[in-house]
Amino acid sequence: MSFNITLQPSGKTFSAEASETILEAAFRSGISLHYSCKSGTCGVCIAELLDGTIDVMATDFHCKPTAKGNTQILLCASKATSDCVIHALLADNIYDLPFQTIETKVYKLEQLDNDMMLVQLKTPRSKTLQFLAGQYVTLEIDGLEPRSKSIASCPCNGMYLHFHIHRNKNDIVSEYFFTQLKTKHSVTVSGPSGLFTLDDSSKRPIIFVAGNTGFAPIKSLIEHAIDLELSQQMFLYWVMPEGMEHYLDNYCRSWQDALDNFHYTSLNSDAELDFPRQLDFVASNIVRHHPDLGGYDLYLNGPKEQTHTFIQHLLPFRLDKKRLFIDDLKRY
Repeated sequence: MSFNITLQPSGKTFSAEASETILEAAFRSGISLHYSCKSGTCGVCIAELLDGTIDVMATDFHCKPTAKGNTQILLCASKATSDCVIHALLADNIYDLPFQTIETKVYKLEQLDNDMMLVQLKTPRSKTLQFLAGQYVTLEIDGLEPRSKSIASCPCNGMYLHFHIHRNKNDIVSEYFFTQLKTKHSVTVSGPSGLFTLDDSSKRPIIFVAGNTGFAPIKSLIEHAIDLELSQQMFLYWVMPEGMEHYLDNYCRSWQDALDNFHYTSLNSDAELDFPRQLDFVASNIVRHHPDLGGYDLYLNGPKEQTHTFIQHLLPFRLDKKRLFIDDLKRY
Protein backbone atom coordinates (compact mmCIF):
# COMPACT_ATOMS: atom_id res chain seq x y z
CA MET A 1 0.00 0.00 0.00
CA SER A 2 1.27 3.46 -0.85
CA PHE A 3 0.25 6.98 0.16
CA ASN A 4 0.67 10.41 -1.40
CA ILE A 5 2.99 12.81 0.43
CA THR A 6 2.78 16.53 -0.30
CA LEU A 7 5.54 18.84 0.89
CA GLN A 8 4.91 22.46 1.78
CA PRO A 9 5.85 25.13 0.84
CA SER A 10 7.44 23.57 -2.28
CA GLY A 11 4.29 21.72 -3.37
CA LYS A 12 6.34 18.67 -4.41
CA THR A 13 4.60 15.31 -4.14
CA PHE A 14 5.76 11.70 -4.02
CA SER A 15 4.44 8.30 -3.00
CA ALA A 16 5.51 6.47 0.14
CA GLU A 17 5.07 2.76 0.74
CA ALA A 18 3.73 1.73 4.13
CA SER A 19 6.95 -0.22 4.73
CA GLU A 20 9.37 2.69 4.26
CA THR A 21 10.06 5.90 6.11
CA ILE A 22 8.98 9.18 4.58
CA LEU A 23 12.65 10.17 4.24
CA GLU A 24 13.46 6.97 2.34
CA ALA A 25 10.48 7.51 0.05
CA ALA A 26 11.52 11.08 -0.68
CA PHE A 27 15.04 10.08 -1.71
CA ARG A 28 13.70 7.17 -3.76
CA SER A 29 11.61 9.76 -5.62
CA GLY A 30 14.59 12.05 -6.26
CA ILE A 31 13.60 14.65 -3.65
CA SER A 32 16.41 15.81 -1.35
CA LEU A 33 15.47 16.69 2.22
CA HIS A 34 17.66 17.74 5.13
CA TYR A 35 18.97 14.81 7.15
CA SER A 36 22.11 13.52 8.82
CA CYS A 37 22.00 10.32 10.86
CA LYS A 38 18.84 8.61 9.48
CA SER A 39 18.57 6.81 12.84
CA GLY A 40 16.49 9.25 14.86
CA THR A 41 19.26 10.72 17.00
CA CYS A 42 20.25 14.08 15.48
CA GLY A 43 16.93 15.80 14.72
CA VAL A 44 18.13 17.32 11.43
CA CYS A 45 15.21 15.84 9.46
CA ILE A 46 12.56 17.28 11.79
CA ALA A 47 9.41 18.45 10.00
CA GLU A 48 5.78 19.36 10.75
CA LEU A 49 2.86 17.06 10.00
CA LEU A 50 0.13 19.40 8.74
CA ASP A 51 -2.38 16.72 7.78
CA GLY A 52 -2.59 12.92 7.75
CA THR A 53 -1.52 10.09 10.02
CA ILE A 54 1.79 8.32 10.58
CA ASP A 55 3.38 5.51 12.54
CA VAL A 56 6.34 6.69 14.60
CA MET A 57 9.31 4.49 15.41
CA ALA A 58 11.04 4.82 18.77
CA THR A 59 14.00 7.24 18.69
CA ASP A 60 16.41 9.00 21.04
CA PHE A 61 15.25 12.41 19.76
CA HIS A 62 11.95 13.61 21.20
CA CYS A 63 9.66 15.87 19.17
CA LYS A 64 7.21 18.34 20.65
CA PRO A 65 4.00 19.96 19.35
CA THR A 66 4.53 23.30 17.64
CA ALA A 67 2.95 26.58 18.70
CA LYS A 68 0.35 26.10 15.95
CA GLY A 69 -0.65 22.73 17.33
CA ASN A 70 0.92 20.80 14.45
CA THR A 71 2.94 17.70 15.21
CA GLN A 72 6.71 17.67 14.84
CA ILE A 73 8.01 14.45 13.32
CA LEU A 74 11.33 12.96 12.29
CA LEU A 75 11.11 12.02 8.64
CA CYS A 76 13.62 9.20 9.17
CA ALA A 77 11.43 7.64 11.87
CA SER A 78 7.94 8.17 10.44
CA LYS A 79 5.95 5.92 8.12
CA ALA A 80 2.78 7.19 6.47
CA THR A 81 -0.51 5.45 7.25
CA SER A 82 -2.56 7.85 5.08
CA ASP A 83 -2.01 10.61 2.55
CA CYS A 84 -0.01 13.34 4.32
CA VAL A 85 0.82 17.03 4.01
CA ILE A 86 4.17 17.90 5.61
CA HIS A 87 6.05 21.15 6.07
CA ALA A 88 9.67 20.37 5.21
CA LEU A 89 12.30 22.46 3.44
CA LEU A 90 14.10 20.91 0.49
CA ALA A 91 17.87 20.45 0.35
CA ASP A 92 17.88 21.39 -3.33
CA ASN A 93 20.77 23.84 -3.23
CA ILE A 94 24.43 22.84 -3.18
CA TYR A 95 24.93 25.03 -0.11
CA ASP A 96 22.24 23.10 1.79
CA LEU A 97 24.14 19.82 1.52
CA PRO A 98 26.54 18.76 4.26
CA PHE A 99 30.03 17.59 3.38
CA GLN A 100 30.04 13.88 4.08
CA THR A 101 32.71 11.22 4.50
CA ILE A 102 31.39 7.69 4.12
CA GLU A 103 33.12 4.33 4.19
CA THR A 104 31.64 2.34 1.29
CA LYS A 105 32.13 -1.15 -0.08
CA VAL A 106 32.57 -2.17 -3.69
CA TYR A 107 29.24 -3.73 -4.60
CA LYS A 108 29.76 -4.56 -8.27
CA LEU A 109 32.38 -4.25 -11.00
CA GLU A 110 31.26 -4.39 -14.61
CA GLN A 111 33.59 -3.99 -17.57
CA LEU A 112 31.54 -2.10 -20.17
CA ASP A 113 34.22 -2.42 -22.86
CA ASN A 114 37.99 -2.92 -23.01
CA ASP A 115 38.75 0.50 -21.55
CA MET A 116 35.68 1.33 -19.44
CA MET A 117 34.69 0.00 -16.03
CA LEU A 118 31.44 0.62 -14.17
CA VAL A 119 32.18 0.65 -10.45
CA GLN A 120 29.23 0.46 -8.07
CA LEU A 121 29.82 1.39 -4.43
CA LYS A 122 27.36 0.67 -1.64
CA THR A 123 27.02 2.89 1.43
CA PRO A 124 25.74 1.72 4.81
CA ARG A 125 21.93 1.81 4.92
CA SER A 126 22.11 4.25 7.83
CA LYS A 127 24.43 6.67 6.03
CA THR A 128 23.57 7.11 2.37
CA LEU A 129 25.19 9.90 0.37
CA GLN A 130 23.18 13.08 -0.06
CA PHE A 131 24.10 14.80 -3.33
CA LEU A 132 22.64 16.57 -6.33
CA ALA A 133 22.70 15.09 -9.83
CA GLY A 134 25.84 16.14 -11.71
CA GLN A 135 28.08 16.52 -8.65
CA TYR A 136 31.31 14.68 -7.92
CA VAL A 137 33.05 13.15 -4.92
CA THR A 138 36.59 12.21 -3.93
CA LEU A 139 37.38 8.49 -3.84
CA GLU A 140 40.10 7.27 -1.50
CA ILE A 141 41.61 3.80 -1.41
CA ASP A 142 44.38 2.98 1.07
CA GLY A 143 47.79 3.70 -0.37
CA LEU A 144 46.57 5.47 -3.51
CA GLU A 145 46.27 9.11 -4.45
CA PRO A 146 42.70 10.43 -3.91
CA ARG A 147 40.76 10.84 -7.13
CA SER A 148 37.77 13.07 -7.88
CA LYS A 149 35.08 11.34 -9.95
CA SER A 150 31.63 12.37 -11.13
CA ILE A 151 28.75 10.34 -9.76
CA ALA A 152 27.07 8.63 -12.69
CA SER A 153 23.85 7.66 -10.91
CA CYS A 154 20.67 9.35 -9.77
CA PRO A 155 20.48 10.95 -6.30
CA CYS A 156 17.19 9.11 -5.84
CA ASN A 157 19.27 6.21 -4.51
CA GLY A 158 22.24 7.44 -2.49
CA MET A 159 23.04 3.94 -1.25
CA TYR A 160 24.30 2.71 -4.64
CA LEU A 161 26.79 5.06 -6.30
CA HIS A 162 27.96 4.52 -9.88
CA PHE A 163 31.30 5.67 -11.34
CA HIS A 164 32.73 5.33 -14.85
CA ILE A 165 36.43 4.54 -14.78
CA HIS A 166 38.41 4.95 -18.00
CA ARG A 167 41.50 2.78 -18.30
CA ASN A 168 44.80 4.61 -18.56
CA LYS A 169 47.76 2.26 -18.24
CA ASN A 170 50.01 5.19 -17.33
CA ASP A 171 47.83 6.04 -14.32
CA ILE A 172 48.34 3.97 -11.16
CA VAL A 173 44.84 4.64 -9.80
CA SER A 174 43.13 3.72 -13.06
CA GLU A 175 45.12 0.50 -13.33
CA TYR A 176 44.26 -0.40 -9.74
CA PHE A 177 40.54 -0.22 -10.56
CA PHE A 178 41.01 -2.55 -13.51
CA THR A 179 43.48 -5.06 -12.10
CA GLN A 180 43.23 -5.13 -8.30
CA LEU A 181 39.94 -3.73 -7.04
CA LYS A 182 37.52 -6.45 -5.92
CA THR A 183 33.99 -6.57 -4.57
CA LYS A 184 33.74 -5.84 -0.84
CA HIS A 185 36.92 -3.72 -0.92
CA SER A 186 36.62 -0.50 1.07
CA VAL A 187 36.49 2.87 -0.69
CA THR A 188 36.08 6.14 1.24
CA VAL A 189 33.76 8.64 -0.43
CA SER A 190 34.01 12.34 0.49
CA GLY A 191 31.74 15.08 -0.83
CA PRO A 192 29.69 16.10 -2.63
CA SER A 193 31.35 18.89 -4.61
CA GLY A 194 30.63 20.77 -7.81
CA LEU A 195 28.24 23.35 -9.22
CA PHE A 196 27.14 21.34 -12.27
CA THR A 197 23.56 20.58 -11.27
CA LEU A 198 20.15 20.44 -12.92
CA ASP A 199 17.82 23.43 -12.80
CA ASP A 200 14.67 21.37 -12.37
CA SER A 201 12.53 24.51 -12.06
CA SER A 202 13.17 25.42 -15.70
CA LYS A 203 10.53 24.49 -18.27
CA ARG A 204 12.83 25.07 -21.26
CA PRO A 205 13.80 22.13 -23.51
CA ILE A 206 17.21 20.72 -22.61
CA ILE A 207 20.22 19.80 -24.73
CA PHE A 208 22.79 17.54 -23.07
CA VAL A 209 26.25 17.26 -24.66
CA ALA A 210 28.56 14.48 -23.47
CA GLY A 211 32.09 13.92 -24.68
CA ASN A 212 33.87 10.60 -24.19
CA THR A 213 33.72 9.47 -20.54
CA GLY A 214 32.23 12.81 -19.54
CA PHE A 215 28.94 11.00 -20.06
CA ALA A 216 28.93 10.12 -16.33
CA PRO A 217 27.57 13.43 -14.89
CA ILE A 218 25.26 13.85 -17.90
CA LYS A 219 23.80 10.41 -17.17
CA SER A 220 23.16 11.48 -13.57
CA LEU A 221 21.36 14.64 -14.74
CA ILE A 222 19.20 12.70 -17.21
CA GLU A 223 18.26 10.00 -14.71
CA HIS A 224 17.29 12.71 -12.24
CA ALA A 225 15.20 14.52 -14.87
CA ILE A 226 13.44 11.26 -15.74
CA ASP A 227 12.86 10.47 -12.09
CA LEU A 228 11.28 13.91 -11.62
CA GLU A 229 9.14 13.26 -14.72
CA LEU A 230 10.16 16.55 -16.33
CA SER A 231 7.87 17.10 -19.29
CA GLN A 232 10.00 19.26 -21.61
CA GLN A 233 11.84 17.83 -24.59
CA MET A 234 15.35 16.52 -23.85
CA PHE A 235 18.09 15.90 -26.42
CA LEU A 236 21.31 13.98 -25.74
CA TYR A 237 24.32 14.29 -28.05
CA TRP A 238 27.13 11.90 -27.08
CA VAL A 239 30.36 12.06 -29.09
CA MET A 240 33.19 9.53 -29.04
CA PRO A 241 36.37 9.37 -31.15
CA GLU A 242 36.14 7.33 -34.34
CA GLY A 243 36.49 3.64 -33.54
CA MET A 244 35.49 3.95 -29.88
CA GLU A 245 32.15 2.61 -28.67
CA HIS A 246 29.48 4.49 -26.77
CA TYR A 247 29.78 2.14 -23.83
CA LEU A 248 26.17 2.59 -22.66
CA ASP A 249 24.61 3.05 -26.07
CA ASN A 250 21.81 0.53 -25.54
CA TYR A 251 20.93 2.16 -22.22
CA CYS A 252 20.53 5.55 -23.93
CA ARG A 253 18.42 4.00 -26.65
CA SER A 254 16.18 2.45 -24.01
CA TRP A 255 15.45 5.97 -22.71
CA GLN A 256 14.51 7.04 -26.22
CA ASP A 257 12.27 3.99 -26.71
CA ALA A 258 10.50 4.48 -23.38
CA LEU A 259 10.05 8.27 -23.35
CA ASP A 260 8.22 10.47 -25.84
CA ASN A 261 10.23 13.54 -24.81
CA PHE A 262 13.74 12.06 -24.96
CA HIS A 263 15.91 12.00 -28.09
CA TYR A 264 19.37 10.43 -28.39
CA THR A 265 22.04 11.03 -31.03
CA SER A 266 25.32 9.09 -30.89
CA LEU A 267 28.20 10.64 -32.80
CA ASN A 268 31.68 9.47 -33.74
CA SER A 269 34.21 12.13 -34.62
CA ASP A 270 37.32 11.56 -36.72
CA ALA A 271 39.10 14.03 -34.43
CA GLU A 272 40.53 11.09 -32.45
CA LEU A 273 41.19 12.36 -28.90
CA ASP A 274 41.18 16.07 -29.80
CA PHE A 275 38.27 17.10 -27.59
CA PRO A 276 37.79 20.68 -28.90
CA ARG A 277 37.48 19.35 -32.48
CA GLN A 278 35.01 16.75 -31.28
CA LEU A 279 32.88 19.51 -29.76
CA ASP A 280 32.95 21.50 -33.00
CA PHE A 281 31.65 18.38 -34.71
CA VAL A 282 28.83 18.18 -32.14
CA ALA A 283 28.03 21.87 -32.58
CA SER A 284 27.50 21.36 -36.31
CA ASN A 285 25.01 18.58 -35.57
CA ILE A 286 23.19 20.59 -32.91
CA VAL A 287 22.56 23.63 -35.10
CA ARG A 288 21.39 21.38 -37.92
CA HIS A 289 18.56 20.15 -35.70
CA HIS A 290 18.12 23.26 -33.51
CA PRO A 291 18.72 26.36 -35.66
CA ASP A 292 17.34 28.63 -32.92
CA LEU A 293 18.82 27.89 -29.48
CA GLY A 294 17.25 30.91 -27.81
CA GLY A 295 14.76 28.89 -25.79
CA TYR A 296 17.02 26.01 -24.69
CA ASP A 297 19.04 25.06 -21.62
CA LEU A 298 22.34 23.44 -22.56
CA TYR A 299 24.45 21.18 -20.31
CA LEU A 300 28.00 20.39 -21.42
CA ASN A 301 31.08 18.76 -19.92
CA GLY A 302 34.67 19.62 -20.68
CA PRO A 303 37.47 21.99 -19.58
CA LYS A 304 36.36 25.58 -20.14
CA GLU A 305 39.41 26.44 -22.24
CA GLN A 306 38.50 23.53 -24.55
CA THR A 307 34.82 24.44 -24.84
CA HIS A 308 35.41 28.04 -25.95
CA THR A 309 35.19 27.43 -29.71
CA PHE A 310 32.10 25.25 -29.22
CA ILE A 311 30.33 28.11 -27.45
CA GLN A 312 31.45 30.62 -30.07
CA HIS A 313 30.07 28.32 -32.75
CA LEU A 314 26.62 28.33 -31.10
CA LEU A 315 26.33 32.02 -30.16
CA PRO A 316 25.14 33.11 -33.66
CA PHE A 317 22.25 30.69 -33.17
CA ARG A 318 21.07 32.66 -30.11
CA LEU A 319 22.58 30.44 -27.44
CA ASP A 320 21.81 32.06 -24.08
CA LYS A 321 25.07 31.93 -22.09
CA LYS A 322 23.07 32.37 -18.88
CA ARG A 323 21.39 29.04 -19.64
CA LEU A 324 24.66 27.26 -20.44
CA PHE A 325 25.94 24.92 -17.70
CA ILE A 326 29.47 23.52 -17.96
CA ASP A 327 31.09 20.72 -16.00
CA ASP A 328 34.87 21.21 -16.14
CA LEU A 329 35.99 18.38 -13.84
CA LYS A 330 39.24 16.86 -15.05
CA ARG A 331 38.73 13.40 -16.59
CA TYR A 332 40.94 10.33 -16.21
